[in-house]
Amino acid sequence: MTVLGTRTTAVVTTEHGVSRATAPLHRAGRLLAAADAVAALVVVLVASLVPDAISRVGPAFLFVPMWVVAVCATGDYQLPGHLGARCRRVVVAALVLPTGALLVADLVGYPLSAGIVAVVCLTSAGLGAVARGAMAVAARSGVRLSGVSHRVVVAGTPDTLPRLLERLGTSLTHRFDVVGAGDLATCAGTARDTSADAVILAPDPNVPAADLQRLCWSLEDDGVAIFVWTGLLTSPAGRTRLDLGEQLPLLHLGAPRRLGPSHIVKHVLDRAVAALALLVLSPVLLGLALAIRLDSPGPAFFRQTRIGRNDAPFTMWKLRTMGCDAATAAPDLVELNEASGPLFKIHRDPRITRVGRWLRRTSLDELPQLINVVLGQMSLVGPRPALPAEVAAYLPDVRHRLVVRPGITGLWQVSGRSDLSWEETVRLDQQYVDNWSLLLDVRILLRTAGAVLGGRGAY
Repeated sequence: MTVLGTRTTAVVTTEHGVSRATAPLHRAGRLLAAADAVAALVVVLVASLVPDAISRVGPAFLFVPMWVVAVCATGDYQLPGHLGARCRRVVVAALVLPTGALLVADLVGYPLSAGIVAVVCLTSAGLGAVARGAMAVAARSGVRLSGVSHRVVVAGTPDTLPRLLERLGTSLTHRFDVVGAGDLATCAGTARDTSADAVILAPDPNVPAADLQRLCWSLEDDGVAIFVWTGLLTSPAGRTRLDLGEQLPLLHLGAPRRLGPSHIVKHVLDRAVAALALLVLSPVLLGLALAIRLDSPGPAFFRQTRIGRNDAPFTMWKLRTMGCDAATAAPDLVELNEASGPLFKIHRDPRITRVGRWLRRTSLDELPQLINVVLGQMSLVGPRPALPAEVAAYLPDVRHRLVVRPGITGLWQVSGRSDLSWEETVRLDQQYVDNWSLLLDVRILLRTAGAVLGGRGAY
């Protein structure tokens, strides 16, 4: 077993006679419980200032322990998890607690409005989510909080261990500080020697199940958290479920939401919102078109063939940002290409006009694509619309991004746009296709405003 690094910490003697860190495993849980109690207290105090919201203030403070107990019942103070999982748990508490609170109020004869209870619970959940976000930011900044960040030993076979270490090395969450790595036989001992509080297992079919069971028993006795790597390339949000029946633990991967009825709702909303936006923004489009015509000769609009859902070609509309001779000048600029893969990008492309550079900076050149959305060829949110030449060069895995309609904006745009490598763009598009939801679309649309205002990666 390889020890990758250790830190100085206070230690005690365990039943194994080996030193272990005294840092509590649930430090993050206690901090979150305190934060939730303060949040609930603040919400009750604010609600008491609203006329007719609370009849008697004293009994209303019972909500504080009730809220902490409700969140505790979701397991959030004991279970590890990323920010999204923790926020979902407090939302579950906010949805369940109002029923219990109203029943208790009815039993003791305390007048309570269902609306007030719902608002108080949701506001407490919102403040709790902020606290969890602050904790996640602190962990990414290097602050070690047991339950949020972990000192881990990674264990597996020679076939699985390198892949797992590679994945941990590229992780952006910084949840795991790897302090040791090696085989399963010496895993528990190395966890004790390095004061690790967690172990990540990369199981192999060739390893006897009894050996894994004995390892888990040993780690559990030492109070070490156990994570088991699934081997999946991505993390399909909301589609994974444990199937523990018939003594055969399985991870069930559900069908993506893009195959369900909610994707039909997306398509209808896309076209309706795009039609309304076109109507409202038509004076802006006319003004921009006039500015383009005055700035350089040629049409105001630029049309180009792109590949849409299921390889269907369509004509995409944009405001023209280059001179009319852009296509003929392209071969002379090949050696200046700064993009990777099949993309063609030049940071200071000489073909871009004065108005065009401003349009690209503000992303206003994309507005005419609302026409494509109304026609059902594009979505408001989706993968980047690809050129036929790009699609012709796609490897089989990359073609997966073509199973949905391309979008005016997407994960690629809110994550850096033209500053991204080809591989990163593909990864984000595949992540969007696999994890799509209406809520994800809303989040991307909100982040798009910040990306456009910042102008990063727009050229």
